[in-house]
Amino acid sequence: MKPRKKNKFFTFIFSFCPGAAEMYMGFMKNGFSILAIFALLCGAITTMRIDFLLFILMLVYCFGFFHARNVAGLDDESFAAFEDKYIWEEFVTTNAFKVKAETLRKIGAYALILVGLSMAWGYISDIILRYIPEGYWDDIYPLLDNIPSLVVAIVLIVAGIILIRGKKKELVGEG
Repeated sequence: MKPRKKNKFFTFIFSFCPGAAEMYMGFMKNGFSILAIFALLCGAITTMRIDFLLFILMLVYCFGFFHARNVAGLDDESFAAFEDKYIWEEFVTTNAFKVKAETLRKIGAYALILVGLSMAWGYISDIILRYIPEGYWDDIYPLLDNIPSLVVAIVLIVAGIILIRGKKKELVGEG
């Protein structure tokens, strides 16, 4: 299926669902990757109850909407030259992020492990919570229920420190 501009009204309506307008115009890889990221975030929010992901979900939603509007608004020459590739390839191949594919794969693997552990913790904590005596419920339940969020928060803090140190070393090396 060759990508082509289509009905402006339907393109606008589909742009409210991240990735749908791109797929409607024939950019299947591009649209599917945006939709997959959005769906994975929705799934992570509902299964792991990690509230800060709502902010990222909002960013992905807005990005999907405006990306669709920008692609639909391209002139005919630019539209014909627009390549159908996964959304992360748009950033990686343009050197917007100087990250090796190996590093991206590792980050993805760690993220999947973290999500899996969080989901497993949900099941395990449900079993543990059955054995909490009634008098201790209000004290212990919040602690057990928020462990996945705490782990993700610690991982984010450590990642931020690593990024700051890396940037600091890069700046010191240039100076």
